[in-house]
Amino acid sequence: MSPPSKETEEPSSSSVGVGSQVGGSSDANSSDQRPPAKRQISAAVIEISDTDSDDSDVCAVNSYQASADEVKRIRREYSSSSSSSDYSSDSESPWEDDSVVIEDKLSEKVVRTQLNTRANRMDDPKLSPALKSQEVIDKVKKHWEEEKDHTSDEVSLTCKPFRLCRLHGLLENPDVINNIVDDMNTLDWSRKKMDLYEFHQTTDLANLTWQRSIRGIYEMLKTEIMSWVSQVTGLELTSVSASCSLYGPGDHLLVHDDRLGDRRVAFIIYLAPWTPRGPPAHAAHNGAGHGDFHDKHEPEEVSGEGWAAHMGGALELFECDADGSPTRVALRSFPANNTLAFFTVGPTSFHQVGEVLSLELPRLSINGWFHGPALAPAPQPQTPPRALAPHSRPVLLNQWVESTYMSPRVRAQVQAQMERASEVCLRDLLQPARCQALLEALASPEVEWELCGPAQQRRYWRVAESWLVEQADVDCEPEPHPVRGLARILSSTAFMRLLADCTDLPLSSYRRLELQRWAPGNFTLLPPREFYQQPRLEAVLYLGVPEHPLCGGQTMYVAPEEGGEAGEASEAGEAGEAGEEGALVTLPPRHNALNLVYCDAGAASFTKYLSKLTMKSDEHFYIVTCTYTE
Repeated sequence: MSPPSKETEEPSSSSVGVGSQVGGSSDANSSDQRPPAKRQISAAVIEISDTDSDDSDVCAVNSYQASADEVKRIRREYSSSSSSSDYSSDSESPWEDDSVVIEDKLSEKVVRTQLNTRANRMDDPKLSPALKSQEVIDKVKKHWEEEKDHTSDEVSLTCKPFRLCRLHGLLENPDVINNIVDDMNTLDWSRKKMDLYEFHQTTDLANLTWQRSIRGIYEMLKTEIMSWVSQVTGLELTSVSASCSLYGPGDHLLVHDDRLGDRRVAFIIYLAPWTPRGPPAHAAHNGAGHGDFHDKHEPEEVSGEGWAAHMGGALELFECDADGSPTRVALRSFPANNTLAFFTVGPTSFHQVGEVLSLELPRLSINGWFHGPALAPAPQPQTPPRALAPHSRPVLLNQWVESTYMSPRVRAQVQAQMERASEVCLRDLLQPARCQALLEALASPEVEWELCGPAQQRRYWRVAESWLVEQADVDCEPEPHPVRGLARILSSTAFMRLLADCTDLPLSSYRRLELQRWAPGNFTLLPPREFYQQPRLEAVLYLGVPEHPLCGGQTMYVAPEEGGEAGEASEAGEAGEAGEEGALVTLPPRHNALNLVYCDAGAASFTKYLSKLTMKSDEHFYIVTCTYTE
């Protein structure tokens, strides 16, 4: 497009000066004979049109008509990078050297991105002939029964912590995967957000048969693939349920075992028809923050084409202890294009999908279960923590709590807020000096921390109870350790009276007093039903929260039994409806703010997974929790 005309433009400091004598048509009798290839500098301004009209070769410089060659040369100068820096000559001569070489910055060839090859729209997905070989099936079945690892071009089988089989080159016509991804763009996706998971999901594939490529995958799952898996595992499989899943940045699926109803085998078909870039300079690594939870043992990793380890999103398999509780990640299986992974569902099949750290490419999959005769449900006895009576030792609340909250008038205002909303936030609860001393004490190596699990329920560190419990000689100290001092305050009769004045509740006992340390990758899930069947007052105090925005870490209160099966999901599960959108109360992380929430029977709380994308691996903050009962 041509630039606007400059006929009315005033000369400025950025204008380029050109002499009034241009080219070789000057007066031969002039007293100042110019040297060859030189031109005199003056304040005249040349105006060049960038149009393709016939009169573009004419420019007005003191009524001078330039030649075609001169106009082309000037146009080249104007189209170059002259706007970024003005040319100046070191010569003291009134003539400027005209033989300036200007590099063309657009000389580099532009490479056009090639789209991935698509299959014919009428082609159906076809199972690889290599996988249909009875020899391959028998060999994998033998290793499966003997629980021995096996690796070949077609299949890889790992048996620890539990058996995971991966079929490489699943489809004979892998180009159809691009068709499937195209068809996924036309589907309706639902955002699934709850304590256990956060990702996008479609309806069951049985309802998506209007898409030819997806219908072809579904038919293959019901027939050839289900028969193949049944032969290898020796299980009777009768039906399949599956859906499409999309994990974007920060999406995850936390630890679970997939046991629900008649699920017998879980499977994932990975769709990654692209070439990922290398890791950025300051990338968050998959598993960042897990150092707080797991030991220094590095899990085994399995990867393939179309995905990279720095992008996260691995299928992580957990080892279990003697009690059958998951302890640490033993194997990370990263997505690989045109690959199917499956494992049997059982009491120790604990796994999770690590947080997706890729900001460019999504983690796409078709996943679900093969169903068969249901197994007997395993008993899961859960015992709520016992209630403790507050101690009556003397404590000085006025040396810890801000004087504002010691006022009867302010307590009455807090009580009125509790009556209206059943929750209140007391900002700046602790005195600044006490709060700073407490943060320094929590960071000192003197404090003993212990891991809080099991992994299918929670992951964070807390001050060890054995260290927190004060001994007789410690009780006699006039000024206990700041961390012990805070625990003494929160478990005292005096503080419980303060809460009673603020809530008008006849509180008599407490339980689950914890000083927690939170880092990226930490979370809590909804507790078992036995834990929220009684009314209670929950106190949540955040300390040392970073000033920058966080993703996760907020405490949320929901009514699980009013929204269906919340807290039971998997890569293709029917996610519960009591999600974050239906939260009764949400407590955002705020430094030195005590939140009081009165919970009726049936209301439960969890703290949302703390993303690795908004916190460094060495960053952390603290949450102090305690539950008070009448």
